[in-house]
Amino acid sequence: MTEAELVLTHVLDCNRLSLYLQKDTFLKQDKLAQVCGILKRRIIGEPLQYILGTVEFMGYEFKVDRRALIPRFETEILVSAALERLKLIGKAGELKILDLGTGSGCLAVCLAKLLPQADIWASDISLPALELAKENADLHQVKVKFLYSDIFCALQLVDQKFDLIISNPPYIAQKELSSLAKEISFEPTLALEAGSDGLDFYRRIISQANLYLSKNGLLALEVGADQADQVSMICNQQNFNVLDVIKDYNNIQRVVIAQPRKE
Repeated sequence: MTEAELVLTHVLDCNRLSLYLQKDTFLKQDKLAQVCGILKRRIIGEPLQYILGTVEFMGYEFKVDRRALIPRFETEILVSAALERLKLIGKAGELKILDLGTGSGCLAVCLAKLLPQADIWASDISLPALELAKENADLHQVKVKFLYSDIFCALQLVDQKFDLIISNPPYIAQKELSSLAKEISFEPTLALEAGSDGLDFYRRIISQANLYLSKNGLLALEVGADQADQVSMICNQQNFNVLDVIKDYNNIQRVVIAQPRKE
């Protein structure tokens, strides 16, 4: 839907079809004031998703606010690619999956919905983000084990191996933050900034992931534009084979899937 459709369906509490069926209806004063309030916030650059408080991801509605990054459409490719690769290597049934840097919880919750037999874990270093992720898990009535953790730190004390480690980590270089769209300044910097070259979190995740992957386990990472080759190189340096690099709808390499090399 367009932004105008999203605003009006939200204010009128109706779907897109109903909106056009009642297109000649005049807005009452309270509804008009609500639309004006939304537009004032939008004019200063606040993302519409934060204003409305929800976003659709993988066909599910998620609560979203300034505690976490707004789920993007291209991140759906990360989920779909990971699921497809699990099928290809014969991983099915009672899987154990870790979502690193869960943010709003959209990855963990979708995986819990789509793989109801799986044991889903999700971690984040942001307590506010974890609170939001828990709210979304409750909203969708799924069970996810949430951990307050900086990457793998909280897992060092427990003996856990995962069939899939999935992550959409921060990948914006420090020098690029100031040049991003105004809307992005409303999102938490913690979920965006990743060192001088934008690769800090890939180095940290890939260098440790082998310790937490089960036999034939997979590592699935979303990457920024022009980062796929560099992330693939880091994988190779850390004894991972890159199985696939998947493009998004704009023909940008967006997802890297890798697996530890067999000795």
